[in-house]
Amino acid sequence: MKTIIIANQKGGSGKSTLTVHLAAAADHAGHGPVILTDTDPQGTAGDWFNQRRKAGIATPLYSPIALSEIAAKVAALKEAGAQYLFIDTAPSVGSVNAELFAIADLILIPLNPTPADLRALMKGMPLIRASGKPFLFTLARVRSNLRNNEGTAMALQSLGLVLEARMHERVIYAETFAHGKTALETEPNGTAAKEIKTLWDAVKAIIHENENS
Repeated sequence: MKTIIIANQKGGSGKSTLTVHLAAAADHAGHGPVILTDTDPQGTAGDWFNQRRKAGIATPLYSPIALSEIAAKVAALKEAGAQYLFIDTAPSVGSVNAELFAIADLILIPLNPTPADLRALMKGMPLIRASGKPFLFTLARVRSNLRNNEGTAMALQSLGLVLEARMHERVIYAETFAHGKTALETEPNGTAAKEIKTLWDAVKAIIHENENS
């Protein structure tokens, strides 16, 4: 089982939206069983799952995990045959996330392309680097044709690997999230669904590249 932790120092980065869409993309691609969990006290991803269950959609699966049992729970999910575990996190990088980073196969860091978000990221980078785990960046909530987009991508390249695939600011992400769905179910052939599929393919490729290196 591969554990992917989505983390960012700053709130509003699109972290929860990215988490549930990637989990759904992995599930839609037949890469499951896929498990989703949420260590953010706000429980955003957990709320999404509850709405999804009410809508009659059974996957990806959700498993609540307390930090006190994180290692044992991850081992149990792996033993049960889960292929991917996606963990949404609180909007801060501190001692709690250090425990999570220890069980990560990949730390994925979504970042809005703004100077404020880039400055906030720098506060969390020492802990991310100290984990010794592979990490990469992806631009999220991107608005097209802004100069900040490429400037932020270039700044991130000095810190680590930046995915070419990006998650843009789209109404469909917010609308589907509120109902426990994703763009993959609502508009499977739409631009947003293609964007998420491309992003998941890129993340999956990096995970397996790290595994074989």
